[in-house]
Amino acid sequence: MPHARLLKPTDNLEIAETLARAFQTETGWSYVIPDAKLRAQRLTGVFHLFLRDEHRKGAVYGTDGIEAVTLWRGPGNARDSMLDTAQLIVPFVQQLRFSIFRSLEVADLIEKHLPKEPVWYLHYAGCDPAYQGKGYGGAAIRAGLERADQDGLPAYLETADEHNIPLYQSFGFAIKHSWQVPEGPQFWGMQRPGKTRH
Repeated sequence: MPHARLLKPTDNLEIAETLARAFQTETGWSYVIPDAKLRAQRLTGVFHLFLRDEHRKGAVYGTDGIEAVTLWRGPGNARDSMLDTAQLIVPFVQQLRFSIFRSLEVADLIEKHLPKEPVWYLHYAGCDPAYQGKGYGGAAIRAGLERADQDGLPAYLETADEHNIPLYQSFGFAIKHSWQVPEGPQFWGMQRPGKTRH
């Protein structure tokens, strides 16, 4: 059974590479960067930028060989501050170039649908395609859910891939709402209730 652990900033390059492979064919990123070759070239850099803040804002869990990872933002940290956005906009433009417009469109809609109550937010969950279906992704998800349960808080995520919904339902998530990016993909927001602490 794969085991998940708390990852550190020194793991960021491997984390970014795993997420880039995991999201190469994901619906949301396929909309943001339609060209598959460009997507393959740019996603590692994009995820490396996300990782600048993820450890500080919550927790990053991964399996021992970083076959699967989950980026979690803790309560009060789901949304980016104006300062965070200002500091990252230039590096993101350098990575995404003209795709930045679609990226900002999707990010704005995601932010509008984030819960207002405190939650642990599963910002990204990805498994290297070579290891999918072998329990690695589940181990990385469970590690974050255990943290949410320690705090007695709900967990929230969104997905643009409908085939992911049954997986998340198996972890106790239920569809909370869905929305459509104009001329783009549909997203589903899912929430798992907080566990009562004893």
